[in-house]
Amino acid sequence: EDFLESQVNMFNYFGGTTQLLSPDNLKSAVTKTHRYDPVINPAYTRFAQHYGVAVVPARVREPKDKAIVERTIQIFQRYFYMKVRRRTFTSLVELNKGLREHLVLFNNKTHRIFRRSRHAMYLEEKLHLGPLPAEAYKVATHHMALLSRDCHLQFDKNFYSAPHVLRGKRLDVWATSKVVEIYHDGERVALHGRRQTSGTFATDPEHYPPAQQAYAEEDIQKTINRAKRVGPQTHKLILALLGEVAPLKNLRRAQGIVALSWKYNFELLENACVDGNRFNNHRLQYLERIIKVQQESASGSATKSESILERAFNPYLRGTGPLH
Repeated sequence: EDFLESQVNMFNYFGGTTQLLSPDNLKSAVTKTHRYDPVINPAYTRFAQHYGVAVVPARVREPKDKAIVERTIQIFQRYFYMKVRRRTFTSLVELNKGLREHLVLFNNKTHRIFRRSRHAMYLEEKLHLGPLPAEAYKVATHHMALLSRDCHLQFDKNFYSAPHVLRGKRLDVWATSKVVEIYHDGERVALHGRRQTSGTFATDPEHYPPAQQAYAEEDIQKTINRAKRVGPQTHKLILALLGEVAPLKNLRRAQGIVALSWKYNFELLENACVDGNRFNNHRLQYLERIIKVQQESASGSATKSESILERAFNPYLRGTGPLH
């Protein structure tokens, strides 16, 4: 994101766009390097399409491809360090302000070879720049994610829904600080506000299949059958979870609850589901917490029974019973 932000700021600073961009082969710009046919990062490709520019990465280990740029940066660094060598900056804001001030002075200096300032040369070249797009570019990161059976994909520790017909497919996720867009074959299929709290779901009910169709699916029935094998209380709790208008909404949670029977055992889960049904609390964390309390209670009782000590004879004490 920082790299794309810098590219957007560059075009805004110049007030126009170039016909060509020649970045280094960093991952933010080039996914796979190749002398003749490099693979450009999808996010950088989208940025280039928005501004209507071509991307031709510099060749690996060929500094001459951008010699004038590399040399100018080096010259400015030496110039700036010399000017501020006795100055102390107390914040990044102050440092950036100093950089901007000296950048103006540097660009207005007469070039030793061209006999003109860099700013004067820029004003001539600006006439050949293309116009900026009418709409400002919104920097977005790109990810690929698999749409699960519950019609959600995972992105940045949260879950976002997409149409059920795309389940099992890898979808493109484009995310800004505010919005998450999901695409399939270049077509946007879902739009959500970006969740800021980890572990939360962003769900559009329209993305679920009809309740009758969902309830007949193998995943739903398999989870119900496994709960039935654990016991009647677990079966009741899972039916309550999956018996809503959109059964797939709680499929992931139901599968996690049934999986507790493998992590612990049937009896502990069945006992926990008694409380879950009684207090209408179907949260996986709540049930697992009850199971752990049961385990601690059982282990505490065993330890207590094993810690009985016989008291040695003492003529100054009454009784001969064991110490606890």
